[in-house]
Amino acid sequence: MQVCAVFLVASIPCCGGSAEQKPPHGLVVSSVLVSPEEYTADGGRYDLFLQAVPGGKTTRLTNQQANPELRLGGAIREPLFSHSGKQVLFLADYTNSDDRRTTMTGAAPYPNTFLNIWVVQLDTRKISPITRGDLGWRIFGWSPDDRFICAVYQSKAGNLDQDTLMPDDIYVWDMQTRKGRKLARVPDGIDDAFWSHDGSRIIYQTGPNANLYSVPRQGGKSKMLLRGKAGRFGYSFSPNGRTVAFVDTDTVYVANANGKMPIPVIKLLRGKDAPYWPKPQWARDGKKLAVYELSQNAQAPTKLHVYDTVPGKGRVVAKLQEFVTDLTWSRNGQWLIVKTLHTGNTEKPDPKTGWHTFYRQGLLAVSTTDGHVVALKEPNEETKGLDWFEAVK
Repeated sequence: MQVCAVFLVASIPCCGGSAEQKPPHGLVVSSVLVSPEEYTADGGRYDLFLQAVPGGKTTRLTNQQANPELRLGGAIREPLFSHSGKQVLFLADYTNSDDRRTTMTGAAPYPNTFLNIWVVQLDTRKISPITRGDLGWRIFGWSPDDRFICAVYQSKAGNLDQDTLMPDDIYVWDMQTRKGRKLARVPDGIDDAFWSHDGSRIIYQTGPNANLYSVPRQGGKSKMLLRGKAGRFGYSFSPNGRTVAFVDTDTVYVANANGKMPIPVIKLLRGKDAPYWPKPQWARDGKKLAVYELSQNAQAPTKLHVYDTVPGKGRVVAKLQEFVTDLTWSRNGQWLIVKTLHTGNTEKPDPKTGWHTFYRQGLLAVSTTDGHVVALKEPNEETKGLDWFEAVK
């Protein structure tokens, strides 16, 4: 998703209150700029940092300057916690060679060109590569039990100079043996890929037709789950796998797992200014569904919608003065943890980076009860991705 708008309105922190009003404690892992003067695809060198939120200690997970033998290449981005919170996947280059640096530019055909998948163990800080591909990996994720990971690989086939669909490959790795295998090649490309609720299959959405398929984790033939259509996206299955939510043009629907009997549950914007909406997100108990909606309103660019399945009603829980890129539910279903983004250009260079551009990500906790907002991480650093993990008491 390309973001060009600039929203500089600060988040609205809320302090005090009862224990029920306090957001859950957690960890944030983020890719933070540490050396803006170094030349890489991102314009500088980044490292991973781990922070306890709200208001906790920050520790450094990677240090490329102190450990050049890792050959991470500086382009670290998109960290992702395992479900246990003990490991973090991330993307990084696997070489520091001059030849590779000269090709890692902002004009590259795909944003993750030459980036590979790495993993860091949070207890030992051990870092190791999972892949060593040529073009780059994207859309990666942990299986529910953290035993496997899947990822999408952009094939070399096709002509990058033409506006044509490119085939994608789906891979899976056993994280105990570190052995991987290709499961499927998708000629129309992949817009989304994720694990089934039981971890037995990988589900993926194809290009313009928005069909939904699944392929067994052990390998085999792909099977169509749902026939899509243009304008449909964001398939999200409930925790028990019996229901699916998706966005179709300007409405969020909930249907049976086979796509039948869809019910409209949330109405979104439409028309020429209709924004991009991500996939709806289910609460852990499967009783609530959340989705955010972006608009052109600079005073409140984001609406957070929640649909309660038991009364069968949707509501707007908050209007945020922030540009949102992702959300997830707290374990108790009382909070939405929201990733925010501030990006744009400045007339004068930033004193910390010397750049005329900025890309800063933050984290908010929004109460689904009364809509009050707590800032967990301020967007005050140049970042290339962050993730949140709820601490288990």
